[in-house]
Order: sequence, then structure tokens, then C-alpha cells
Amino acid sequence: MLKFVTINPQDAFKIMEEKGSEITILDIRPKNEYEEEHVPGAVNLDYNGHEFKKKVEIMDKNVDYIIYCESGVRGGYFMGKMEESGFKSAYNILGGFVGWKISELPTVSNNKTK
Repeated sequence: MLKFVTINPQDAFKIMEEKGSEITILDIRPKNEYEEEHVPGAVNLDYNGHEFKKKVEIMDKNVDYIIYCESGVRGGYFMGKMEESGFKSAYNILGGFVGWKISELPTVSNNKTK
């Protein structure tokens, strides 16, 4: 079943715990923001980066993704693009990284879990 939905941070966290390495977490914020602090296990794919489209084209479309940006807006837009491009499943975190932090969920800062 195809799933392209925005979910709250707590539900995203539950999915991450349940699926572990079976789900890919994408942080689409600028690299410097990602390096400062991010969701544990997330990989950075800078939405504004010059190679963004090329990077997306080589991503595995059969993997489940959780994506987030700073506030959730770009994440929602990107999730729509993933659906149009034939990806199997993607979840956007409601409120993005801000929502994640407000929910007091774990983060990684300079490779240290908070």
C-alpha cells in the first residue's frame, strides 16, 4: 500500500523504533543545520543543494522514508515530489525539526545524542 502522509513527531519516532534500519530518515535542511543538530540516524540531502535532483534520481524508490525539514513545509512539498516520482512510501514529520525538538525527542549534536 502506498503511503504518503504527514505524521506527528511521536508517530515518526515509533516508526523509526519499529523499522530500524528498514527505514531511511532524510534531513532535507541545509548541511550546516544538519551538522549542528539532527534526528538520530538521519542522512542529509540538502533540498537547496545544487545536486539535489540528481541525488533524488539515484535514491532507492522501494525503501520507506521519513523526511523532515525545519518546519514541515518543504518536507510536505518534497514528499509530494517523491510520490509523483514513483517512490513506494514517505512520511513527512509534522512541524519538521522544530516539531521534533518541541516534542523533546532525541537529537544528535556534534555526534552526541541528546
